[in-house]
Amino acid sequence: MSGNKPELEQGMDQLLQEDKAAVQRILNQASDESFAAAVRIGVQKGRQQLKRRKRSRLTLQMATAAACILVLLTACIRVSPAFAELMREIPGLNGVVELIQGDSTLTSAINHEFIQPVNKSVSKNGYTLKVDGIMADQQRIVIFYTAEGPEISKDASGTEYKIADGNGDSLEAMIGSNYYSIGKTETEQDTANSIHDMVDIMLGDGVPVPSEIQFSLKLGGEWHEVDIAVDRSRFEELREDIALNKTIDIGGQKFIIEKALVTPLQASVTIRKVPDSRMRANHFVQLALVDEKGRRWETKGGFGMLDDGTTTLTFQSNYFERPKHLSLVADGLLLSPKDQKFVINTETGETLETPDDRIQLTSVKATTSGIKLSIEAKHLSEPEQGYGYWLLDYKATFHDATGAEFRLKEGDGVQSSSRGNADGSGGTYEAYYTIPDKPYKQPLTFELYQYPGYVEQPVNVAIK
Repeated sequence: MSGNKPELEQGMDQLLQEDKAAVQRILNQASDESFAAAVRIGVQKGRQQLKRRKRSRLTLQMATAAACILVLLTACIRVSPAFAELMREIPGLNGVVELIQGDSTLTSAINHEFIQPVNKSVSKNGYTLKVDGIMADQQRIVIFYTAEGPEISKDASGTEYKIADGNGDSLEAMIGSNYYSIGKTETEQDTANSIHDMVDIMLGDGVPVPSEIQFSLKLGGEWHEVDIAVDRSRFEELREDIALNKTIDIGGQKFIIEKALVTPLQASVTIRKVPDSRMRANHFVQLALVDEKGRRWETKGGFGMLDDGTTTLTFQSNYFERPKHLSLVADGLLLSPKDQKFVINTETGETLETPDDRIQLTSVKATTSGIKLSIEAKHLSEPEQGYGYWLLDYKATFHDATGAEFRLKEGDGVQSSSRGNADGSGGTYEAYYTIPDKPYKQPLTFELYQYPGYVEQPVNVAIK
């Protein structure tokens, strides 16, 4: 093997020169707005090169991957000196670049040096938590961290974490994460001793950004906590508030588009639903923000149920792209009639009454925690697919044949799964619930809360 070393090194040098030239061509031709594409292309090219050289030694593959990213970042230095300074301040920056692939907002933000170095760590009993840096604005906080310890990736998907402000109070926010194992192949990840991850915090409407965040992660059975200072001066003036108060009608349902807020890490639109006793509005179909060039920024969800009054819907941000014109668009509205009954027999597994024969009870299973029900909505058309339906409301009440009232068990009613059907019969959505294990008088009657149904009607509202 040692006799092949010069040849391998020569091949790697040639590879790096090819990648450097390709990336530089992209950067020379690219505007600031298209830099995100260069990042994606550069990392993707490194992965493709690795795939073609899969028979080389793993150490060479890892070195090549790291070198390709390094070449990319070196090219970036020539474009942005501030970015070069960030590389020196945040040693794990190349890991950050990997984490944000697919998030156009974060890619654009990092290109504009919108990241705050932290570089703080805490270690206990062979485990270390290190916060590399954060991105923050008035609506969203993203924490980039590295965790190290014995075979840490085995339990990475179940890692517990806590987010609080400087006083130890929990933040009102939606929080998510998706771990990434550093420098390991898929077969090695179970024994990897280091993971890199980002915690994505979307603050509730009107929730202030704390000046300090307490980030805690459980490693090796113990909590590791890092206090993170947030420099609010970096973003306090970076916002675009837009008052709207425009009314739209979709399928007989009226909505008031009240306002929009665009910040570096998120755009949001606040919508108020005019009450309707007959129909329930569930989701907009293919909702997005679109600018004068046709660029789309998709919705990421939001705070509040669309039919229950005021909802704040969140989107990928276009703050750094500075579009001249921006519109809120949709292809239609998912909606369903209210006060519809779903009657089942949990002893025989039968569905006795349903407003839509696509909605059926598919499974009844007695467990130690109660009776688990699976309810399926099948043959979903394309506009109906890809959305979650609260077939039964959270902690909803139901009745048995005697009229006695019961309630779904707390903590259930939000678990679900979706799949497409290979036979072309449309998609399938299945939701899972648990009811108390009682000697019910059959049948049981539930009220369906949300279920498939839609109206196709284009929406185009000028935001600016």
